[in-house]
Amino acid sequence: MIRKGSRRIPQTALFLGLAIFLLMARPARMEESLYWAKSEDLPEWAEPGNFRFLRLDGGGIESRKAERTWWGKNFTDAEKDVLAHIYDRDFDRMLGLLEQAQFNWIWVTWSNGWSLQEESENRELIKKVIERCHENGIHVTAYMSASNMFWKSAFRDDPETRKLGLWMYGIPLFYAGLTKHGPSISWERRLADVRKPEWRAYLVHKAALAVDAGVDAIFFDNIIGDTSGMKLLLSEVQRMAEPKAAESGRPPILVYANVHLAPDRFEINDHCDLIWEEAGKDTPGVWAGAWQVGNVRKIKFLAGEKQAWQPLMYENDVYHCGPRETCIPTPAEQKVGIAEAYAFGAALSRNLEGRFLHGLITGEPEARDAWAAIAQYNGFIASHRELYHRVVPVAKIALMSRGEENPLADAFIKANVLFETKVFEHLGKGTPLNHFRVLVIPFPIKKLQDEPRDVLAGFIAAGGKIFSPDPEDLAEALGPGSGASITAIPKKTLSSVQAGEPVPALIEPVEKAAGGAILALENDRYLVAHVTKKADADTFIIHLINYDHQVPHAEVKVKLDLSGYLPEAGGFTLRAFSPDEPAPSVTGLSLHRGICEFTIGPIPHYAVVVLSSRQI
Repeated sequence: MIRKGSRRIPQTALFLGLAIFLLMARPARMEESLYWAKSEDLPEWAEPGNFRFLRLDGGGIESRKAERTWWGKNFTDAEKDVLAHIYDRDFDRMLGLLEQAQFNWIWVTWSNGWSLQEESENRELIKKVIERCHENGIHVTAYMSASNMFWKSAFRDDPETRKLGLWMYGIPLFYAGLTKHGPSISWERRLADVRKPEWRAYLVHKAALAVDAGVDAIFFDNIIGDTSGMKLLLSEVQRMAEPKAAESGRPPILVYANVHLAPDRFEINDHCDLIWEEAGKDTPGVWAGAWQVGNVRKIKFLAGEKQAWQPLMYENDVYHCGPRETCIPTPAEQKVGIAEAYAFGAALSRNLEGRFLHGLITGEPEARDAWAAIAQYNGFIASHRELYHRVVPVAKIALMSRGEENPLADAFIKANVLFETKVFEHLGKGTPLNHFRVLVIPFPIKKLQDEPRDVLAGFIAAGGKIFSPDPEDLAEALGPGSGASITAIPKKTLSSVQAGEPVPALIEPVEKAAGGAILALENDRYLVAHVTKKADADTFIIHLINYDHQVPHAEVKVKLDLSGYLPEAGGFTLRAFSPDEPAPSVTGLSLHRGICEFTIGPIPHYAVVVLSSRQI
């Protein structure tokens, strides 16, 4: 029941007072008031490879939200009931499942747009959830909406919110999304204007309640509206939390947001301690002969957009079987999805809401089998943390992208070219360009602004080579003397790339110019490989992922040229690991002058080979 009465005036006064304080404390220049994420603020438990993360949306406020949004309108009454009670009646069961699958980080629904009073019951439940999770070694993020408000609830109980809506051309804006039937508008979900300090103060107050309840992080969804306002919101939450951490003795909270991939908005993530992204539109696999490697491409793109140290949580917005709320991917899809994310430096995020959550709580066989696969692979990640923690790619080839759609990236992935992505608008992010020896630019460049020109010219001056479809124009843009370092990409090759065809005529000279690391595989149909290196040792990790869910790889011949890293290769050992049974065996091992060759199999889904000068 919603309680009304004397609480309303103190809350209104609090919000207005906090808004005035934020305005008075704000320096003259906005940039000076922003929080900038730094690697030293990231606790070790949140570093890449150290966590297994799960979304645990729930509570009555989440169930009512689902009823008012297109993705939840098809939930059955039983599914909505489990969603509403996952933090109380069904939490013992859920906690046991989390422990079984070795998840050590979840998010919970703290505030998704209802009034403070209407969310109060859920807050009390979450406090108990946080306490029990911490007792079991599980960190907790508080989910919050940055711009959504269920206006009937908010306007009624928090009347100051009536003046805080987002308008365009005199029209109030509502939450909307795209479905397979076209746009869908949720008329009960108004968008708020994050430019208004009163709205930010309202959210900062809700976030403060979460910090007081003991959360380890705060996540903002629905990043809709003004970019500068969003940066201020994230920064103001950080500033609020800093003295609370000092007073309580607890570590500072982490703050992050659902920013999405667009380069012109991605800069918001400079004010986030980690990256969460739901860019996946299909589960990994081979579907009717079509090889789906889009997640690897997007993870690489995100690695090029973000700061190199920032952890990345990656989620599929849509599964191959349908919307993530209405179907359960098979055990093989669960395994390959986990392997794919962790092999390429991310952590898989998973949405349980709806069909999967209900199936887990009620013990349905389909959900139980999928969860067993998740537990199997999460257990492997947890027990072999050293394979994913503080590692760096060995690639010396960089591929330039303007956006996450890049057909050449797909061709490189399927051919097991060792490369990383650089994003044209964010050349200062990700792995520094001068770490690479070759840069492939698959699009024409006629002119360059000062910053990218200086970066590319510096790359050439340091001995870097560029492959480009228009070497003359690029050389003119870069200045005298650069032309000798630029090789033409034939138009015929780019046509083959657009058609989805293999491009060995490009791959071979690019790999030769890079000089290693170079990977060559035989019997590798539908196999994706990645190679990383421990940052502080001569230890190399070869990840082998089989995308064919039905046909295991019996024997895969591997040749890895590490001559650029290992001119002398004495004293190295090689070991193979897999979450699957039977364990893979390695035969025909040869290691000479930095070139490692061996045969490995079987690989039902995923195997890892470690070449090391010492035990890790």
